Amino acid sequence: MISRLVWHETRSFFRTPVAAIFTVAIPLLMTVIVGAAVGNQIVEPRTGVRVMQFVIPVMAVFGVAQGCFGALAIHLADLRDRGWLKRLRGTPVPAWAVLTGLVGASLVMAAATVAVLLAAGLFFYDLQMVWHTLPALLLTLLTGAACFTALGFAVVALVRSGAAVQLLGTGLLLALAFISDIMLVGARLPAWLDIVGWTFPLRHFANAVRDAMNPLLGGSGFAGDHLAVLAAWGIGGAAVAVWRFRWERPPARTTTGRAARSRFVRRQGRPASWRLLAGQAVHAAIRLRRDPSTAFFTVILPVLLLVLVSLVFGEARVSGVRLPVFMLAAMITYTVGVASYVNIAETIAGDRESGVLKRLTGTPLPRWAYRAGSLTTALLVTLVTAAVLALVAALGYGVTVEPAMIPGMLAAIVLGGACFAVLGALVVTFVSKQQTANAITLGTFLPLAFVSDVFVIGGELPVALRAIGDVFPLKHVSHTLLAVLDPAGRPWPWMDLAVVAAWTLAGAAVLALKETGIRAASRTVA
Repeated sequence: MISRLVWHETRSFFRTPVAAIFTVAIPLLMTVIVGAAVGNQIVEPRTGVRVMQFVIPVMAVFGVAQGCFGALAIHLADLRDRGWLKRLRGTPVPAWAVLTGLVGASLVMAAATVAVLLAAGLFFYDLQMVWHTLPALLLTLLTGAACFTALGFAVVALVRSGAAVQLLGTGLLLALAFISDIMLVGARLPAWLDIVGWTFPLRHFANAVRDAMNPLLGGSGFAGDHLAVLAAWGIGGAAVAVWRFRWERPPARTTTGRAARSRFVRRQGRPASWRLLAGQAVHAAIRLRRDPSTAFFTVILPVLLLVLVSLVFGEARVSGVRLPVFMLAAMITYTVGVASYVNIAETIAGDRESGVLKRLTGTPLPRWAYRAGSLTTALLVTLVTAAVLALVAALGYGVTVEPAMIPGMLAAIVLGGACFAVLGALVVTFVSKQQTANAITLGTFLPLAFVSDVFVIGGELPVALRAIGDVFPLKHVSHTLLAVLDPAGRPWPWMDLAVVAAWTLAGAAVLALKETGIRAASRTVA
């Protein structure tokens, strides 16, 4: 019975592209990009140990934590919110078997992630297996997986909303990765931030696995202190899960009279175009506010990245400017891409899958108003986030944003937002499901961010990766903002803006041809 449930959940996992990408593909892709950036030089000539010997273990840890904590919590909350867990309680399958099946599937995903990364390390990066510490490595991986599985159940038990679970499952884990020797390996963190990193189990997990795979260390590889911390967090998470876990979503809190107070008199007759646009923009903004996960990745995460990276490497210079100036341009570019490419594609695909777009065709609302409202909201969110980023960079790191820079920033944001909105809408025309659209947008945006001067990785990228970044528009939006924000002054980036405009026109042309073909096919069928 348990084996069948594990097999069912494993198949379900691989049929969810977003979960598969974040759990297996993203750690592998991060390994490839970091390996290309920092190289794989020999750090110990006598033993032949290379740099990637210390990178692959922490990427494996991130994959295990994402599979056993993030993906498990999100999937469990989704099953609870849709009523599947409640219906399973009405079947002859025991409750412990259902939960064991979910845990078993998460462990299978963790094992698959570790196996893929180790295979890539052995075949491509000259990874050395330390056989005498293999029992310690297996015990550490199993303890870490059990710890984060228990914490995933605890989060679902404590948090009412599935969207909030998604925020914690992905956002919290990603934020901890920056202070846990995973994203910033070997970084010299400030004392207080270093203490925060050691408080949570992710850093202990990463250090224990890296030590167990370090051929330069002697001994059996068992890190008793790290294992004790992981066990303590796991026991605490399991206790919270047993105490608070529910098989159905708790009833939502009601507010009497709110609907009555929000009513207002609408004008009679056909509204003006600007009213249609404003109404759709307000609707899109309300949807964003009600989705904590999307709001976190669009607004909060770029501010956190600016603060963390500038705090750790504040004295460095990148692309000829101080790091805080570079991070300001990079994080504005990140916000443009997420708000106008990832979010818009997710919204359109979700509305189409739920039947909203079909119902809208029977209303007087023009299609342009629906799309323009989403783009307007994306641009407004980007502008607000850019203002917050500029304020944080100015107050915290002495970055000067002069009034003469503002028109150039606005031009880059508007043109970049229009470009990515067109590309996001184009992705939706070629896929049928929202999850597939999310997988494509995230699976293309995140890798491009590492080769397009958005996410900083130490070392010079190879020529091939730099060429890939030069082809796509993300790098040109980043270079435009960097040229505008450079206090030394740079020539106006006409070429970068031309590339972004070319991508916008080409995407709009393909989108128009695709929609024309769809309408023609619909008329033929009719």
